[in-house]
Amino acid sequence: MIILSREKLKALLAASSKGNWYLEIMLAVFCGLRKGEIGGLKYADFDMERETVSISRQITSNPIIPKGQCRPEQYQITERPPKTDNSYRTIKIPSAVLKEVGIRRRLAEGNRARLGDLYLDRGYISSRENGAPHGTASFNAALSKLCERNALPHITVHGLRHMYATILVEQGVPLVKISALLGHSSVNTTFEYYCEVMDENDKIISFMNSTFIAKGDEME
Repeated sequence: MIILSREKLKALLAASSKGNWYLEIMLAVFCGLRKGEIGGLKYADFDMERETVSISRQITSNPIIPKGQCRPEQYQITERPPKTDNSYRTIKIPSAVLKEVGIRRRLAEGNRARLGDLYLDRGYISSRENGAPHGTASFNAALSKLCERNALPHITVHGLRHMYATILVEQGVPLVKISALLGHSSVNTTFEYYCEVMDENDKIISFMNSTFIAKGDEME
């Protein structure tokens, strides 16, 4: 499990703020959402007044195997219920994330106006220029390129989710609360993942509110 130092986390955020995946990265590292959950989020899931987001679906890929063959010919993007019953949840999110949601919404509205009938208006916050959802491998591919270009340790979307959990562990958040925030099937699952982390707090980054300050030179 790779845990970025505070300096490297800031570098990742600063670099991603200049690209197309900044919001998705923030949702993973500051909200602990799974890759499929981020892909399934829609603008209607955000309550800007209460500063919350509700997770009620995920995006996955189904293999399409032609009759008489044993290997998939292609994969179809599919909307499904969350991974477990406990994955249905509503969580508080930082104001900086909400700000990026607003920016993304305005970008989508511009694309809708420009493309007209060619725009697939399904309400996803993480989508291609025409409104269609990204492929399920796109986020990790973009994250790999971002890390490589900025000389950062390779980290996956799941690794960002681990960072969120270890931040909470280091801050002394009860395990039952962490389990609920992550949408794990049980507290035992959370303990199995993070029992080692709880014994090695010196390896965990500190949770700093300044991390949420906006982009570039303003990050302290």
